[in-house]
Amino acid sequence: MREVALLGGTMAMLFFGMRYNYLLFHTIAELFSIVVATATFMIAWNTRHTNQSPFLAFIGLSFPAVAAIDLLHTLAFRGMNVFPVTGSNLATQLWLAARYVQAGAFLVAPLLLPNARVSATVVLGIEAVLFSATVLATMTFDVMPAAYVEGYGLTAFKIASEYVVSGVVALGCLALIARRRHLEPGVFTLSLGGIALVIPQEMAFTLYHDPHGLMNALGHFCKILSYYLLYKAVVVTALKHPYDLLFYRLCRSEQALRDHLGGLEAVVETRTAELRESEARWRALLECSNDWFWETDAAGRFLSLSANAEESTGRPAAELLGKTYADLLDAGRAPEDFAELTEELRQRRPFRRLIIPLETPAVTGRWISVSGVPRFAPDGRFLGYRGTASDITDRRRAGEAVRQKRTMAALGSLVGGLAHEINNLLQPVISLSELALGRVGEDPKLRTYLTAMHDSGLKARTILRDVLAFARSEVADSPPGDIGEAVRSAIQLTLPGLPSGIMVQTHIADGLPAVTITATELSQVLLNLIQNARDAMPGGGILSLSAEAVTLRDPEASRLEIPEGLYVRLSVTDTGAGMDEATRHRVFEPFFTTKPVGLGTGLGLSVVYGIVRNGGGVISVDSALGRGTTVVIDLPAATERNDENNKEIVHGEGVGG
Repeated sequence: MREVALLGGTMAMLFFGMRYNYLLFHTIAELFSIVVATATFMIAWNTRHTNQSPFLAFIGLSFPAVAAIDLLHTLAFRGMNVFPVTGSNLATQLWLAARYVQAGAFLVAPLLLPNARVSATVVLGIEAVLFSATVLATMTFDVMPAAYVEGYGLTAFKIASEYVVSGVVALGCLALIARRRHLEPGVFTLSLGGIALVIPQEMAFTLYHDPHGLMNALGHFCKILSYYLLYKAVVVTALKHPYDLLFYRLCRSEQALRDHLGGLEAVVETRTAELRESEARWRALLECSNDWFWETDAAGRFLSLSANAEESTGRPAAELLGKTYADLLDAGRAPEDFAELTEELRQRRPFRRLIIPLETPAVTGRWISVSGVPRFAPDGRFLGYRGTASDITDRRRAGEAVRQKRTMAALGSLVGGLAHEINNLLQPVISLSELALGRVGEDPKLRTYLTAMHDSGLKARTILRDVLAFARSEVADSPPGDIGEAVRSAIQLTLPGLPSGIMVQTHIADGLPAVTITATELSQVLLNLIQNARDAMPGGGILSLSAEAVTLRDPEASRLEIPEGLYVRLSVTDTGAGMDEATRHRVFEPFFTTKPVGLGTGLGLSVVYGIVRNGGGVISVDSALGRGTTVVIDLPAATERNDENNKEIVHGEGVGG
């Protein structure tokens, strides 16, 4: 409080002194600022090796030029009569030059925080250049624009310069506020107050008309207060609390360490969040992927598997932990199917896209494409394998269906041509034998011969009709067939002839659309399939028939080489002995049969294949030894196609004849 009272009393005395003699007031005010600037410089110079604050050091080292120019300004003030020039222009120009230098120092000083190095030699060199340039521009060459015109007052250059100086000082204040944490709170407050007072000081100097007027005096009062606050911030701090400056670097280093640790914590938190996000993203991708991922130990036992491994193996991933690939392989397959995988695992080499069959609890087996790379410890010790597996069952079956379709198309074309030729040769045999039977008379032996010839011809013609049904490419003009009605009718016809040990199950969806083959053809297809299922279960079993509507889209439709659209899927499943792969690949070939000689013609499934393909559909067989057989037929819905489109499909895809 005493300090405030002393300052207030001094300001009051200066005010009354101004009223008595303005020149004396001006001289005292300017000398005060010159003394403070000089003292500040002396402190900064003598503590330049220990002063750890670049802000305080730069402020102190930049004051000599300001003090020297202010001294010239004081001596050039009107009434001092030190220089031969008259008027107030020179003093006003020197005032502006000092304020430009001071404003520049106030802007640069905060920018040096927190740890820039301040070279006293460089700063003083710059100050000397600025002082010399001011003297040359104002007192030697008179190239500086006029700042005050007698009888007119302040020039536009003077007023604009004051605004520029105020703007630069304002920027310096903002820079100091932004770096306030690098200064002791008391030093920051005093420094900001001393610098900020320059702005109202300069604003006052834009308004006076008389250099000895009240506004000019108000500006000098602001200047006195500004220098006083800077004196408190720099000089008093350096003299009374030198340890604050001496240990400033230590404090700053401690704060920097805290900031660094805080930054590290933030980085750790950010990295942890990124890792969690990455983990969640990869987990989501793994869950969405059709592939499943696995990892084994050195003994080949599974350590981890993706959850979607269950889709391929038919068993939960947790149940497979501790098992090996050998536990998953289909034991019913030939060892050659696994030879390459076994050898790669034994040699501990990487492998890619090895196709192997899996043993699953389902009726039909699964095929996977497996890739893996060995894992080794830094010391070279083998740790196991890590890799991926893709379920390619559908792709493999689709490829097989396409290959089978092309094979059957070629075979159908050949068989159809032969059937036509043989049928032409059989016709005279049947016709002539009928004529001969009408004229044979009572010779029983000859009648027996002719009857056997006639019956054999009829049977051969029946077989050829089935062959032509397999090979034909035309579409029947009969109305489209109803799957549900056809299934019920076929069961009624065949149920009395089924062994008592066979149980029939049906699952027919409601509201199924009609299909593109006729009711007669549907009955022929179902009767053939039911008869085959019956023959496959001599000891009894379960015969299942199901039908549902499905919509096939690309890429599945493209793989099957059929158009997209609505289809009716008919499935006939038995729990019989099943077939091996070699047999399954040939089931649609004409005259191929696994039944004993005389018990089958080998045309049943061939006729079914021809009917389905001529109707624009597809047929596939899934079977494995000991697991039964499932025949799946996809027939296009008649409501989805008109006759013209149907003919285009059939002729484009038909097997020919």
